[in-house]
Amino acid sequence: MSKDLMTENRQNPIPIREISRLTGVNSVTLRAWERRYGLIKPLRTNKGHRLYGRDDVELIKTIQGWLARGLAIGKVSELLESGLPSQHVDIENIWQGYLSELLAIMAELHLGKLEAFFNQLFSVYPAALIADQLIAPVLDNLNQESFGNGVKKAILINRLTEYLLMLTQRQRQQAKGKRIAIIQLNTAVNPLQNTLLHYGLTMNQVKSELLGVVSVAEVVFAVEQLALDGFIVFNDACSSVGEFQKELTQLTQTTSLPILVGGKLIHALTAEFPSHVHLASDSGQQDVMGVLNTVFPESFSGEVKHEG
Repeated sequence: MSKDLMTENRQNPIPIREISRLTGVNSVTLRAWERRYGLIKPLRTNKGHRLYGRDDVELIKTIQGWLARGLAIGKVSELLESGLPSQHVDIENIWQGYLSELLAIMAELHLGKLEAFFNQLFSVYPAALIADQLIAPVLDNLNQESFGNGVKKAILINRLTEYLLMLTQRQRQQAKGKRIAIIQLNTAVNPLQNTLLHYGLTMNQVKSELLGVVSVAEVVFAVEQLALDGFIVFNDACSSVGEFQKELTQLTQTTSLPILVGGKLIHALTAEFPSHVHLASDSGQQDVMGVLNTVFPESFSGEVKHEG
């Protein structure tokens, strides 16, 4: 680390809540990366609260990129110590292994193993990464016409939804950020992905409200009663792309609040939208989190918060 960067880190420390917002990695996962794997070494206040620097932001984003490529979290320290550029390292895609493991658990409907599997993953990987790299492919697999897939899919959706909502409830009181409503237009499709997004936002200090399918006529009511700061429309599919696009256009005319649009349907949109509509560059939840940070930027204040 350069002398100038070290000086900046000391003068403008970043608390763990802000580092979570900037990177999309929640504080629980950051602590796990520190304690279990020694990946991040924050400074500490006299009271033991963690403080980070700008170099930590870049390191965390680098680690996220490696994890998205399939590097196991347990291998990250080895790669950092080697000093080799990641593009020169052969990476065995750990997500393929997790996919096979989860499908095997669902084949047996082994609920004890399923809960243990959830605990293992959500303790060390960001929710958006799990959603994009594992849950989406698993649901695609279980959507295929094959005996037993209907039951497997129902069990996976129900159990994971219960698990995520339990964790979300624990974290909700600590959320201090913007209040964002997650909605679907036209048709309720794959609500589990929206629940994952809801959990990920809440874990990153966003006051998230999971509303499901909402008519455009009800949007004004939601904005007024919930004091919303924005919307996320996340649809992987719908009954009619034309109707979806029509409803999205109506939504943009009903509210001037920022509207973030994600999910697989973004690739089918052809209409021109006003400036308060922000389309994710890809269909995954990681892209939605990135757009959210762009739409609601918060500068480094250097203020030390009383949090771990």
